[in-house]
Amino acid sequence: MILFKSLRELLYVFSVTAYLFFAATNVFSQDSTWVWRVEGSSSLKFFGLIAYQEGRGEQGFGIPLGIGFQKHYLNGRWRVNTSIQAASYRTFAITDVPDSYYRVTTLGIYSDLDILRYYSFSVVLGAGAGLSYSRGITLSWWNENFGQTIQDEPFNRWYPSVYLAYGIRIAPRKSKYAIEIFLPPGGHANKNFYLLHIVRVGVDYKF
Repeated sequence: MILFKSLRELLYVFSVTAYLFFAATNVFSQDSTWVWRVEGSSSLKFFGLIAYQEGRGEQGFGIPLGIGFQKHYLNGRWRVNTSIQAASYRTFAITDVPDSYYRVTTLGIYSDLDILRYYSFSVVLGAGAGLSYSRGITLSWWNENFGQTIQDEPFNRWYPSVYLAYGIRIAPRKSKYAIEIFLPPGGHANKNFYLLHIVRVGVDYKF
């Protein structure tokens, strides 16, 4: 009950902040055009997320941050971006695996499509591909199968992956800013690697 109340208050604060943010950007806009619907227009993308990552020998939670460059097509409905994101991960609240401390950097190319759009609001589907580099250390732990202690083990691994996601996008009229929220389930995945974007929030700036 306490958790639900806190979540409700967090959503309320986020809604009010988002409204004030977009109201301010509308006030300072310079013309009456739909700036996000110019063919071939460009924008910068900034985003952050809460993620769970699982690889061939590491698991953990992290808060990746990223930046990318984006182009717009089909009257702004289709967007293609290249980006880089990075975060440190650790086995927080995971008790059945050895402790790991590591960092993952991901380069990717992604495509987002508005499948439904009503004025400034749209429902988005995303797809793409990425390449992740994971490096760090697994700390000493007791291996029940071998009946002995496994010493600290440094590692570095590459993971090619595909990306699927869905979410919502708000691009206010006359504003150079837009906001995207991608919801679970969604993220990068392949046979030996899974990166779940629990919540991803991004801001685009058109220049």
